[in-house]
Amino acid sequence: MPAAPPPLRCVVLDDDPLCCDLVASFVRRVPALALAGTFGEPVAAFEHLGRHPTDLLLTDIELPGLSGLELVRGLRQPPLVVFLTSHPEYALPTYELDAVDFLVKPLAFPRFLRAIDKALRLRPADAPSAPPAPGPDGTFFIRTAQQFLRLGYADVAYAEAMGDFVKVHLASGTVHVTLVSLKHLEAQLPADQFVRTHRSFLANAARITAVTADEVCLGPAGAVPLGHTFRDAVLAQVVQQRLVSRHPTGQ
Repeated sequence: MPAAPPPLRCVVLDDDPLCCDLVASFVRRVPALALAGTFGEPVAAFEHLGRHPTDLLLTDIELPGLSGLELVRGLRQPPLVVFLTSHPEYALPTYELDAVDFLVKPLAFPRFLRAIDKALRLRPADAPSAPPAPGPDGTFFIRTAQQFLRLGYADVAYAEAMGDFVKVHLASGTVHVTLVSLKHLEAQLPADQFVRTHRSFLANAARITAVTADEVCLGPAGAVPLGHTFRDAVLAQVVQQRLVSRHPTGQ
């Protein structure tokens, strides 16, 4: 039988000591979780998260000096996040940060378990999954938490790295999470059709409508960042061969 995956390393952040202790007690009751630290002050938690591997952050939103939302936005590689709050109106901004779940206080253990179940299903695979293999018909398969899904190259707007897994954004607006790294995905897609624009973003070259100093525009799909080290490659692959010049070759 395959070995059970290691528990998720959890950090709890709440400036209310009673709530912090309650969430920590919930974590201790779940064998699939391991408590890696509890914090009542956001800056201390931020420093810990920057130095220690963490799989799941359970954080309050209203914190002194730095909100839970601001803390997560400031992390270069945020872990999975479950937000805790007494204010349901914060739900929308948490979803914009791709939170696993949003728990409204007072907290109840059954509802906590539902959030943890989501986190466990979203956790990166401990052993690398086989990278998706492209097909000659212009399609490829990705593995999601629920299924193996066929996608067309032309339907992909861009892919976004999220730790050890990737969010594949389709031109339709649909987003799929696949349990592979962006490096593996890039290696298995046609190099003439997809271009790396940033260490965390891979764009469909055919959908690029404009290139600015710091971003690549993808029409209705929005825009992705353009990293300085990737700019020349993007211009060479996407722009230069199609650039209308004042002095066409041979004239």
